[in-house]
Amino acid sequence: MAEPDLSPPAKTPKASSLSPVFVRRVLFLVGVGLILVVAWQLIDVMLLVFGAILVAVLLRALGDPIHKLTPLNEGLSLLAAGLLIVSLLSAAGWLFGATIAEQVQELLESLPQSAEELQARLAELPLPADVMAQFQTFDLDSARQAAGPIQSILGRVGGYAMTVAGAVTNLLVVIFAGIYLAISPRSSRDGLLSLVPSGPREPMRHAMNVTGVALRRWLLGQFASMVIVGVLTWIGVSIIGLPSPVALGLFAALAAFVPIVGPVVSVIPAIMLALQDGPMMIVWAILVYIIVQQVESNLTYPLIQKRAVALPPALTLFAVLGFGVLFGPLGVIFAAPLLVVLFVMVKILYIRNTLGDDADVPGEKALEAQ
Repeated sequence: MAEPDLSPPAKTPKASSLSPVFVRRVLFLVGVGLILVVAWQLIDVMLLVFGAILVAVLLRALGDPIHKLTPLNEGLSLLAAGLLIVSLLSAAGWLFGATIAEQVQELLESLPQSAEELQARLAELPLPADVMAQFQTFDLDSARQAAGPIQSILGRVGGYAMTVAGAVTNLLVVIFAGIYLAISPRSSRDGLLSLVPSGPREPMRHAMNVTGVALRRWLLGQFASMVIVGVLTWIGVSIIGLPSPVALGLFAALAAFVPIVGPVVSVIPAIMLALQDGPMMIVWAILVYIIVQQVESNLTYPLIQKRAVALPPALTLFAVLGFGVLFGPLGVIFAAPLLVVLFVMVKILYIRNTLGDDADVPGEKALEAQ
């Protein structure tokens, strides 16, 4: 007879507990995912925050030289910079306000008010019959389907168009938020960096500092380019006798803030006005804008951007299209400065710190010279 087995039963192995490191990593990834989802839902607010950052950068760009050249402290220097901007705008309004308002009103009244009026003006031109038939049978829905990304941008712009009251409110929020950011940029930067792990915190701090300098240089260069485009357009359309030259120059200057796409859009009102005076005036108007853009692109812009931030033209074009499709009208407006930020961040944090390759970063030498 076999003896019973008196040995203790084998213990089943316990399931190993989760590693605290693994849990922290999972929670970190989940947190990052939630932050990205919330940021996407609040993308319009995020773009307004970026607009406030641009206002702060502009105020610091004017306030820092005042602080260095005068005995004023940082706060008073920023106040002086703000007063300088207000004074310049007030002086411009006092000198040209009535003329600009009158010519803008004249421009709006002179433009075609409907598709039928536009077709009537086009019918007066010596265009081939098949071309006129295309204009008369123009179908907006089919054109929207065939236009691709550019029409998608225009559709988003129309779909998200703000009311005048909403636009003014957003502008005021951006300005006041920009003032607060300009007063204490370091505390805002350090507060954001406190959310970054200690390892990449210093490279991130350096990247943010360089980005601020690059944005400052890009803004000053872009504003100089806008002034040149506006003045040259004003002079050109005045020479050929197109009505509302001041309004057209102002519109061309504002449109020049958006590279590549802005100059193309700025010629549309001039062509609409030139329709009243026949095909030769249309040719002269287009020629004026081509000459202005050639002078700006080949003479003034390279000289300005050599001391600012030179962005690759193809990359700029795709940034305008991409941000426009993703974010609508604010994406189009802020495409170039957003590209400046991405350009600097990728070069420092990815190409240099991750891949270990050397990279020439816009604004870095200027930061080191400060």
